[in-house]
Amino acid sequence: MPQPTDRNIQAVARAAIPIQRRSTTSLSRHLTEQDWTTLVATWRLLSRLTVERTKHGFGDDADAFARDSAAVEDDLERTYGARWARLRPRLLDELSSWWGEPHGADPRTCTGCRVQNRPPGERITVPPPGQPWPS
Repeated sequence: MPQPTDRNIQAVARAAIPIQRRSTTSLSRHLTEQDWTTLVATWRLLSRLTVERTKHGFGDDADAFARDSAAVEDDLERTYGARWARLRPRLLDELSSWWGEPHGADPRTCTGCRVQNRPPGERITVPPPGQPWPS
C-alpha cells in the first residue's frame, strides 16, 4: 500500500482550503451603484414631496414623507457614509432652494410643484458618480 508523502499531503491540504475570491465583482459594483443611485433619488423625491405638501398645507402627508426621508437618510449614512457626507451639502442646498420657491394656492395647477405637475422631460435626476452635479 502506498504511503502518503509530504507532497501528496500538501496538495490535498491546498485543495481543501477554498481560494478567496474578490468580493467586488463587476456585477456587485454595478448593483452597489444602482443601490446608491436609487437611495439618493428616493431621498430627493421624498424631500421634494415634503416641501410640496407642506407648502400646500397637507401637514400629515408632509410628516409621513419627512419620516420616510429621514429613514432613507439613515440608510445612506449607514451604508455609504463617506460618499453621502460629500453629496449631502449639495442636496441640502437644493432642498433649501426648494423651500424658497413660491407655490400657488391650488396644488393641481401650482407651477412650483415639480413632482406632480412637471412634464416628463424635466425629471429630477441623479448624476452618475464622477460627473458634475447639474446646476
